[in-house]
Amino acid sequence: MAESIPFDRIAHRYEETRGGLERGRRFAATIDANLASGSRVLEIGVGTAAVAAPLAEFGHRVTGLDLSLAMLELGVERLSGALMFADAQVLPIADASVDAVLAVWAVHVVGDQEAMLSEVARVVTPGGLFLVVSPTPEVESNDLMDIAFQLGPALGRGFDRAVTYAPRLQALGWDHVGETITDVYEFDESPTTRADNIERRDWSSLWDLDDETWQASVQPIVDALRALPEPDRPRHCLHRHMLSVYRRR
Repeated sequence: MAESIPFDRIAHRYEETRGGLERGRRFAATIDANLASGSRVLEIGVGTAAVAAPLAEFGHRVTGLDLSLAMLELGVERLSGALMFADAQVLPIADASVDAVLAVWAVHVVGDQEAMLSEVARVVTPGGLFLVVSPTPEVESNDLMDIAFQLGPALGRGFDRAVTYAPRLQALGWDHVGETITDVYEFDESPTTRADNIERRDWSSLWDLDDETWQASVQPIVDALRALPEPDRPRHCLHRHMLSVYRRR
């Protein structure tokens, strides 16, 4: 079984780089709209509970698990008594015991996708839901984004968007219910800042790359960002993150 990637290395900066509780509330509102009242929800990759805690405020019975103790130490302040240290590949949850499994920016770092999907199918009730928010958004084009978002295809990232994930899940007994915008994120960023973020490996898809892969797939993108005209001038950027919903047959 392949190893999943924990978020320990970014725990101290996770809230400031991913939007924290404010953004988590926006995600939770869209997720709540797809759940029956008082649903039993398991969130894999719960992290700081920035989404799980607002979901609990909506009245759902939320349990979360994560591989990063550093992230869980932050999350327990928001959802005490409902978090556990575990890997999504081996869920410490009884069969057919939850109404929905939620993964927000987490599926792509699970080592063995087949093991995870088998476990998700095992723990949800018949007709239960698998809700997936991909870290790969839809973006509005500008010179920075046009270069920066070459990184995902180069590294095989973005497979958890419905266009490619839904057929895979269909074959495993899941019907694609739909895909909706769960967050619109607007910010200003310069090419230099984005290049710096990549070189710091702020994103999980960069953490386990060897030098050969970095030089072949990542360094050309960093160089292209730094070569843009006025690299220190901020560009206005807009991301739309999508929630994909699947129902177990």
